[in-house]
Amino acid sequence: MKRFTRLLAAVALIIPICLTELTAQAANHVSALDAAKSNEEITVKHYGDEEDSNYSFRLKRTEHSTCTWTDASGIKNPKLYHQTGSGVERWGQMVTSDAQKGKISCYLTNMGSYKGKNTNLRITFTDWAAYRSESGERYYPLLGVAFSKTNDLYGLSFSDIWYEAKLEILDDQGRPLGVDMTYRAEDLDYGQVFGVKQSDHPSGVAIPEDSRVYYIERDGFYYFYADNVNSEEYDKDSVQVQYKNTSSFSLRVGGGVAFPGSFTYSKYANEKIKNDYERFNKYLIGEPSADVSDQMGVMIGWIAGSAKGYGPFSPPKPTKTVSKTEVHGSEAYEYKINFKVPECQPADYYDKLVMTDTLPAAITADEVEVYDADNVKDVSGYFTIQTDRGTQDKITVSVKDTSSDWLYGRTFEVKIKVHKRPEYVFGNSNVVSNQASLSMDNETPEKSNKVQTSFYYQITTEVQNGNITASNLKVPAGGSMDITYSPLTNYYLKSITVDKKAMDLDTYKSKYSFTKINADHHIKVVYAKNPVITITKEVTGKWDEFGTPTFLFKIEGTDFRGVKHTYYEALSIPEQFADNGVYRKAFTLNIPAGKWTVSEVAVSRYKQTGIKEVQNGIVSGQTVQLNTQDYDTAKATFCNQITTYQNFSHNDLEINEFGK
Repeated sequence: MKRFTRLLAAVALIIPICLTELTAQAANHVSALDAAKSNEEITVKHYGDEEDSNYSFRLKRTEHSTCTWTDASGIKNPKLYHQTGSGVERWGQMVTSDAQKGKISCYLTNMGSYKGKNTNLRITFTDWAAYRSESGERYYPLLGVAFSKTNDLYGLSFSDIWYEAKLEILDDQGRPLGVDMTYRAEDLDYGQVFGVKQSDHPSGVAIPEDSRVYYIERDGFYYFYADNVNSEEYDKDSVQVQYKNTSSFSLRVGGGVAFPGSFTYSKYANEKIKNDYERFNKYLIGEPSADVSDQMGVMIGWIAGSAKGYGPFSPPKPTKTVSKTEVHGSEAYEYKINFKVPECQPADYYDKLVMTDTLPAAITADEVEVYDADNVKDVSGYFTIQTDRGTQDKITVSVKDTSSDWLYGRTFEVKIKVHKRPEYVFGNSNVVSNQASLSMDNETPEKSNKVQTSFYYQITTEVQNGNITASNLKVPAGGSMDITYSPLTNYYLKSITVDKKAMDLDTYKSKYSFTKINADHHIKVVYAKNPVITITKEVTGKWDEFGTPTFLFKIEGTDFRGVKHTYYEALSIPEQFADNGVYRKAFTLNIPAGKWTVSEVAVSRYKQTGIKEVQNGIVSGQTVQLNTQDYDTAKATFCNQITTYQNFSHNDLEINEFGK
């Protein structure tokens, strides 16, 4: 295909306004085929050759397509029509006055897909002149669009009118969408004229060999037309125009079979067409008809024509998302795989369409569903869904019937609900990676993007009368965490429990380490106030000033952990007794919480006369049992009285100390 920089600039003939003049002067015009053979910039192709596959955009009316007519002229009750006939469906509007000039447009939605986007088409009809019949009667045109029900084709329909139509290709948000595409004016006949706007910069023009198409330039347009009447005989009288990265272009069309009252009607309309018109006329108000001939009026031009030359569609590429990028333990989450099946005609339908997703070994599938993503509707019934259980679950979702046109043009979303396998143990990494694939026929599967999910567990901490590492810590699955703790002043470590199990206090005095974490954990540390035992000695009696009386106490029992201990403590009274002969002195013990039996080792000159002032204890004979396991303090007073003063010396003291 040669670049179409200009077309026959030396030819400056003018298209006549009426069809009779156009036909009479056809012999003086340059045939497009002759121009091509003269090395002008029009390419000749064999009729039926495939189109250039580089220009792959095409439109196709889907079952969701709509056609909206907009009349901004203020005309009340515009005459709209909707026809259904043998193989063709048309929408259109009658122009009833000059006031409507340039203000009618047709907006077509859901016209297929391009690069993953739904496409829309807006056609604005402009710039028509008042038209009169031979008898001087004013005539206004009928404008419309027509769709083939069997092929990927659509066309502009008109009757006996010269008009310009601007076509705009838009995405699903109504924004211009640049495409590479082919526009083909099929089967120029009945004196039809097809104009291509020069400023739209078409990248190429082609006609079939043995075509009788003629060519001229005028008013900024390249015009093509053919001088024939029998459309069934000259299918080769066609023009193909290619555009690159365009979102809008303008065309002009003219001529065609006239409605009754125009001067061309009697010359070109045969009896069948006249009969067709009579039936067609009564449906102009919008009533549908199942029996309307597709020969009424004319249609010119198809965007992208047939599917030939475009090759297989690019297979849909799936995209994958995950509902959570961080997952706590075995909580459920969801994978979503989205893909759009492109619009295409039956010749391009798939033989099979299969999505597969092999889950990471760490997780297992709970449920698989398929949704129509555009309508948020469960369509699982149209698919065969299979989950193969094993070391890794494999999900297979395949279309039951790929020959159904319901499938094409839709966006689907596969939802896979999953959770972590209870028996799975994370090691060096807590991250799992996942990727889906979509297979069409025997093509290489298209793979989705990879999504990653990290797993974590929580360490909760609790402390009484102390400080500890913060609670609710997120720890990567399989990881480690050190928990440190310390007491408040005058408190001791009483207990450590991990997941309600008691830990050894000597082993974990200030720190506990969690390793290879594959579950939530809770650690509780309890500090208790250091208990105090107070022993008071009360002595009654005088002695000579030649010695210091000393008393020895034995404390034995079992601490709160069940460990037995024996302690000894001495108390001396060096001071002189008061005149009343009574002296008191006390000492305190900081020993582990427990239950302790306190007794006084007998001395020679002082006899024990009793135990009084007991707090949190029980007197038993010459001993007292004090409880610091359940109480922070315990007290007792041991009473002694001097019994003899002979044969004893107070100036020699020996104390034996025993290890605690």
